[in-house]
Amino acid sequence: MGRFRPLLGILLAVVATCLVACGGPAAKIPTTYTPEILQQVELYTPGVVSLRDRFPELESYIQQKDWVNVQSFIHGPMGEMRARVNRLAATLLTKDQPKAKAVAKELYTHLERLDEAAAEGQQVLAGQEYRNALDDFDAFLNLVPTV
Repeated sequence: MGRFRPLLGILLAVVATCLVACGGPAAKIPTTYTPEILQQVELYTPGVVSLRDRFPELESYIQQKDWVNVQSFIHGPMGEMRARVNRLAATLLTKDQPKAKAVAKELYTHLERLDEAAAEGQQVLAGQEYRNALDDFDAFLNLVPTV
């Protein structure tokens, strides 16, 4: 029995630690936008909207077949899009986040395909991917509450 006493003490310490760590009240998941959440949304939304406002520039480059500027624009000003959109998506309600992240992923996919089309000089495909990216961007912004 003397040999098991130290092990029994360690076992009791582990059990007590688990009970203290896991025994607290469950975290409340908000089901509506609280003022604190809306404040976070308001903080990140302008940066995302400003990128949406620059999409017509990209369209003009596609129409002019200016493939160098199309690619530069995608990797330059639109290069911050992933980080900004992901930050904004993380501030949405838990129930809205999976949809927002899925739409954002589609947006990134369309921009990658647009980049490939520009590299190959395919105007029709570039135009289609531009339109799809724009539609996904608008769908994402529709998930964001207006402040």
